[in-house]
Amino acid sequence: MTKPEFHYVTIIDAPVQKVWQVLTTAEFTSQYWHNTRVQSDWQVGSPVVFLVDGDEIGCEGKVLEVEQYTKLSYSWRFPRNPACAAEEPSIVSFELEDLDGSTKLAVLHTGFASAESPTYQMVSGGWPFVLAGLKTLCEAGQTRDFSALMQG
Repeated sequence: MTKPEFHYVTIIDAPVQKVWQVLTTAEFTSQYWHNTRVQSDWQVGSPVVFLVDGDEIGCEGKVLEVEQYTKLSYSWRFPRNPACAAEEPSIVSFELEDLDGSTKLAVLHTGFASAESPTYQMVSGGWPFVLAGLKTLCEAGQTRDFSALMQG
């Protein structure tokens, strides 16, 4: 049986350096990613956390791979959500490719036990909204968190 994965590709009219900064800096993630602030030193093996409601951990993981401006991968789990807290960590990877000053961003989220996994259900429904906010911020320089548009 094939395990589910979430795969998404978008083109962002911004250079890879800007997209990388928006993916990896709390100042930016708080503007488009459900009001969360990412924290990490982005070294392989280091923790990565997404803080919500002050300093509560919404998501957490460990940095698995870093190639600045090209690839970022980390483990992912939702300790804050009781339905997801007991699940094994999944893996999210971002690949960035320069397209003559714009960026092709590919997101691959894998490692779910099944399509019924609460984490898979959350991320497959949530990633399009997070990535729409990221794209809007990179291209327009304006804040937009599409979370309010999410169903459920």
